[in-house]
Amino acid sequence: MIITNLRFINCYTILILFLFNFSKAQTSKVYAEQVIKKLTSSEFAGRGYVEDGMEKTSREIASQFEKIGLLKFHNSYFQPFTYSINIIEKSFVSINGKELKLGTDYLVGAGSPSLQGTFSPVVFNTSVIDSLFEWNDRSYFDKELEKINTHSVVFPNKIFSDNMIIQDESANQLYRDVPQIISNGDLGISTPLVIQQTTSKFIHSLSPIQTKTVNLFINDQSLTDTIKSISLDIKTHFEPNFEANNIVGYIKGKRSDSLIVLTAHYDHLGKINDVVFSGANDNASGIALLLSMAKVFEKNKPNFDIVFIAFAGEEAGLKGSKYFVDHPLFDLKKIKFLLNFDMVGTGEEGIQVVNGKEFYKQFNKLDYISYMYNYLKQVKIRGSACNSDHCPFYEKGVPSFYIYTLGGKSGYHDIYDTEVSLYAFDKLVALLTKFINVL
Repeated sequence: MIITNLRFINCYTILILFLFNFSKAQTSKVYAEQVIKKLTSSEFAGRGYVEDGMEKTSREIASQFEKIGLLKFHNSYFQPFTYSINIIEKSFVSINGKELKLGTDYLVGAGSPSLQGTFSPVVFNTSVIDSLFEWNDRSYFDKELEKINTHSVVFPNKIFSDNMIIQDESANQLYRDVPQIISNGDLGISTPLVIQQTTSKFIHSLSPIQTKTVNLFINDQSLTDTIKSISLDIKTHFEPNFEANNIVGYIKGKRSDSLIVLTAHYDHLGKINDVVFSGANDNASGIALLLSMAKVFEKNKPNFDIVFIAFAGEEAGLKGSKYFVDHPLFDLKKIKFLLNFDMVGTGEEGIQVVNGKEFYKQFNKLDYISYMYNYLKQVKIRGSACNSDHCPFYEKGVPSFYIYTLGGKSGYHDIYDTEVSLYAFDKLVALLTKFINVL
């Protein structure tokens, strides 16, 4: 905890803090559990790009805005926009006749195109790797590719037999450089297949483009034998104009000359086959906090108007927030402060405040309130980082924090992000409410 200058905490401020009805916040966790359970259910298909997952989620959040009583901009909660996205609709992979499990045995690279068929790997002798990067003589490539009749090529990067590529510096360079060469069509391969074996946890992602190369990330434990054949049925769809909505509402405060803005993204990674990326922490928890704060301030009129925004497209590259700052529904210069909530489902070790070092005075207020009421184990300060939806606003000069919780167990961009503890949720709601009241 950092406390440097407490003179801003005057008697009036202390009075506000003590008068706040904390019992209102004590019901927030129960409501949050209901929201998270709903948003992570099969109904919303991972809040992504298949089965209308994102569209269904946007309607659900708008319905919650309506129930809470938020006001609309221009007679609608929806701000429509479009962006490009590569959608993986299905993926089946088997090696040597054994089917692999998506999410545990393998993942498909986010930008991969469609590919179906059964293929044999092309393997390269490590003794000639160095010559491959000169590209003056491609006879070795040509000779090896002539041995098979296929439009795909596999580059294993760990040794399982004498003719597999050894995991060394040269092999790493081969994995990095060759896919770029073949994706450019230099070798005449229409849809290259590149395999990367990994011991790391799978982290799924999204891509706004579709590449020419199918990338597979396969768990080492799933490759105990030499790859003799690999069968694929991968279907993807590139959508250049995916239609999405930001959901925006507001509460009238005592003053309208300035605004407080609270944000969270509602999209996640969606569903492939029957595998759902539920996104309980990322970011059903953030939406639960956003809605909980709306319920609190609808019953306790704030000092300033408060705007609540649920963004789409964060996982695809902050698409919703970038669109909003370029097409704002109000003057961004009126924003007194913005708080962004992303992955707030734990809290056993407190919270992290991105941009705390950039807005030190506001950070000290937040930290002091937590200290005074013994809310959180720590309020940890951090500098700027363009890693969530606060960033486009910050880049436009808007004072902002991005808050996420620390500690506890939760998945991240994987199939295990299915539940959260909400350990510090009620206290976080109380802390944020008091903080907003003294801004």
